[in-house]
Amino acid sequence: MDRRSLIAAAGALPLLACSSGIGGAAVPPGIWLGPNPDVGHRLQTGASFDRFDEAVVTETLIAGGGMGGLTAAWWLARRGRTDFLVTELQPAAGGNARGGGNAISRFPLGAHYLPLPTRECVTLRWLLAELGVLEGDPDSPRPRYAERLLVAAPQERLFRFGLWQDGVIPEAGLSARERAQIQAFFELIARFRKRGVAGKAFALPMAMSQLDDEALALDRINFATWLRTQGLDCEPLHWYVDYACRDDFGTPAALVSAWAGLHYFAARDGEAEGATSDVVLTAPEGNGWIVDGLVARIGRERIRCSSVVRRVERIGGGYQSWIEDAASGRICRVRSKALIWAAPLFLAPRVIEGLPDTARDYAAAIDYAPWVMAQISLHSSPPERPGAQRAWDNVIYGSRSLGYVVATHQRLSAAQAPSVWTWYHALQGAPSKLLRRELLSQPREFWAAQALRELAPAYPELVEHVERIDCVRHGHAMARPLPGFLSSRARHWFARGDATLQFAHADISGFSICEEAHARGVSAAERVVAALTGRRPERQFVFDV
Repeated sequence: MDRRSLIAAAGALPLLACSSGIGGAAVPPGIWLGPNPDVGHRLQTGASFDRFDEAVVTETLIAGGGMGGLTAAWWLARRGRTDFLVTELQPAAGGNARGGGNAISRFPLGAHYLPLPTRECVTLRWLLAELGVLEGDPDSPRPRYAERLLVAAPQERLFRFGLWQDGVIPEAGLSARERAQIQAFFELIARFRKRGVAGKAFALPMAMSQLDDEALALDRINFATWLRTQGLDCEPLHWYVDYACRDDFGTPAALVSAWAGLHYFAARDGEAEGATSDVVLTAPEGNGWIVDGLVARIGRERIRCSSVVRRVERIGGGYQSWIEDAASGRICRVRSKALIWAAPLFLAPRVIEGLPDTARDYAAAIDYAPWVMAQISLHSSPPERPGAQRAWDNVIYGSRSLGYVVATHQRLSAAQAPSVWTWYHALQGAPSKLLRRELLSQPREFWAAQALRELAPAYPELVEHVERIDCVRHGHAMARPLPGFLSSRARHWFARGDATLQFAHADISGFSICEEAHARGVSAAERVVAALTGRRPERQFVFDV
C-alpha cells in the first residue's frame, strides 16, 4: 500500500464510528471480556532485571498457555517429562480457544469449533480419546465421537434476498452459469483432496502436505487471482470463497495465498461414524472444552497465569527467564534446561536474546488479523425471516462480518431464548496496524452497535430482545497466510527450533487453527524430550516446515 492509500485508509476509519446506537435505541449494557491488551503491551517496553522475588528451577519452561503450549505440556507428560512449568500472561489459559459464560450459557471467547480430525491428525485423535470425546479406536478411518459434541442439525444457513437458505453456499437466485461455476470449483477441490502414493497435496497438519514446486507456485499468487485463472469469476462463488478466507484467516481471498486458500477447502476430509463429513465438533464454550480437558490432565499447579515472560537469556546448560506477575509486579527468575516458546512469534524477538537475524526479521514481519467479537445475550427471541430455521452458524450474505453462532444450539430448545449469540468480525480495509489502533481506541458501545447493524438485515428489531452485549478484542488474533509464506526459510527455522529451544505456536504454520497449534505443540515437545534424553525424535511427531 502506497503512502496516499495509507493516509486515505487512516482517514476512513473514524467514519465507522458515526453512532453508538442503532435505530434511535440505546446500546445495551455490557463489559469487555477476554484478553486484556494492557498486559501484553508491557512487552513493548524493554526490561532489565537486577532483582527477583522468587527463584524456580524446572526442566522445561513453556512460555504461553494457548493451545500450542498446553499441547506441548500434555505431550511432555505423556513422554514422562513431568518437570515443567507453563506461564500464561492472561488470567486464564487457553489463548484463542478460551471459553467464557454468563447466567444464560457458556460461550466461546475465540475459536468455536473443531472439524472432524483427519487421518493425519494422529496425536489430536489420541488427545480426544483421552478426553473421552473420541470413543473406540482413535486410529480408525471413521471414529465414533461423543454425540453431545457433534453439532446438531441444522448446522448452518445463509440470509440472502430476504430469505434464509440451508447451508452457506449460495443457492437461491443463481443463474445457470453461476451454478456451473460453483460446481466446477468443488470438482477442482475434489481432485485436490485425492490421496496419492505420497499422501495428499493438502493435508492437516499442513506440514504433511506435498510441498512441491506446484505448491510453491500456488503460494506465489493470491486465491482470488487463482480462481480467475481457472475461469471462475462469478460473484456468488467469490463471495463464498472470500467468506471462508475471512472466517479462517481473517483475510479476504484477494490477499490470501492461493495455496492456503485451497488448503482450507481440500485438507479437511475427516470422517466419523454416523455423521456426514462436514459435521464439526462444538460445545457452548467453543473450543474451551479442549482447553479445560488439557488443563485437567496437565494439572493447574503446573500453570501460572497472569505471568509475563519479560526476558530470556541463555546460560550454561540452559536458560534463565525473568517472569513478572501482572497483578503484583513481583519477579520470578526461572532456570530451565529447555524452553518452549508457545506465545505468538512476533513477541519472541522482544524477549528471547540471541535469535538469528532472519528469525527476528520474519517474526517482526508477520501480519496479524485483528478481530472483535460480541456476546449478545437475549432475553427473548427476535422474529425470524422466512426460510430455513435458525442454525448453529448463521451468515448474512454481503455482510462485512461473519454472522453469529448460537451458544445454546445443542439444547433441545435451541431456537428459544434466553440464549447467547456470538458475533464475529475480522477487521479489514486498512493496514493491520491501523485496524488494531481502531480496535483499541473505540469503546465497547461502538462495537456492540456494529454487531447490531451487521445483523439488522435479518433482525431489524434485534435490540429490543437483547439484555446485554459483552465484547471481546483480539488484536493479534491470527497470522495471515499471505502469498510467499509457505517457502519462507525463517518459518522453517522456527519449525525446527534449536535443540532445547523450541517453538510451539500456530504462527509457524502461517495460519491459526486448532489442528496446527496442536501439531506444533507436539513437535516442539518431542524435540525437547529428544534433546534432554540424547535420542532422536520420532519422525512422525516432528515437522521441519
